[in-house]
Amino acid sequence: MQHVLIFFYILFFATGFMGIAALTLLKMKVQSRLLGPLVVFQSIFLVGMGLIVVYFYLDGLPGSIPSSVVVVLRVVLALLNSAVWVTGGVLVHRMVPPRKRPRRWRDFRPTTMQVLASLVVLWTLANAALIVVLGHDAAGGTAQVADDRFGMAQLWALAGHIFVGLALAKFGLTARGPINPTEPDAISPLLRAYGLWALISAPVGLIEFAVESARLPWLPTISLDFLLYLSLNLVSMSAAIRLFKPGESGSPMMYSVSAEQRRMLNLSAREAEIAVLIARGMANKQIAAELSISPATVRTHIYNLYRKVGAGSRVELLNKLRG
Repeated sequence: MQHVLIFFYILFFATGFMGIAALTLLKMKVQSRLLGPLVVFQSIFLVGMGLIVVYFYLDGLPGSIPSSVVVVLRVVLALLNSAVWVTGGVLVHRMVPPRKRPRRWRDFRPTTMQVLASLVVLWTLANAALIVVLGHDAAGGTAQVADDRFGMAQLWALAGHIFVGLALAKFGLTARGPINPTEPDAISPLLRAYGLWALISAPVGLIEFAVESARLPWLPTISLDFLLYLSLNLVSMSAAIRLFKPGESGSPMMYSVSAEQRRMLNLSAREAEIAVLIARGMANKQIAAELSISPATVRTHIYNLYRKVGAGSRVELLNKLRG
């Protein structure tokens, strides 16, 4: 059993670092306000996982862990969990199409995602307060301590799982819906994949709760939440690989023209779109069919692209835009 746990933790950490590196690489190549919160989200999760490993390492040493150390570790984990959901709220705020700002404070109406994320954060912070007030031993969690004192552990834990499940489900639906039109096309597949795994993982907490309540054999040191983290890391790495996937021209694909380049070169939205299709290796007729315009219009746009960028061929055009 110990070897199985070591294998899983090595897998989680390895993919965690690679996932963060992949998102950072995407952030360098694609102009998006969503990649920053994603990098922060995955980094916080990785730090939390590291603290869990520290806890079980200390637990395996001779003698018992001082209760003060356990309290500090679990409070920090609770705060990190809150930070994850705050970051998720920022991500969703940037993800969805912009709403009209209320003129007065009392006209503000929070979104469903904001309400659910706030409930998760409040529940997590309340957990941290319970740990500080009631204390904690190395054998049990906050729910067990609350059960000993108040007899409400099951209800308290169930409420937390419900809040998290609903928030994950809403995040998944949002990520797979319409996104902010200012975001580049390269972000859409990444968000849709994130959304799919969030929907799959939404009932995970309730499943763990049911298994633990039924006293079934379980790996309590491997949370199913870690499997969500693993899937998100794989999605991030896959997106980074696609970014550098060669097109028919043999050059790495370009998913967007940055807003700064468009402004400097005075490119229209259609010209930038055609540059991306050229990077995919499409011929003029294919571009015309993709955009539902005539081949003659495509040739005109490409001529304007060459003139504005100062290029004489498709390869030179892409090299200058990537540079």
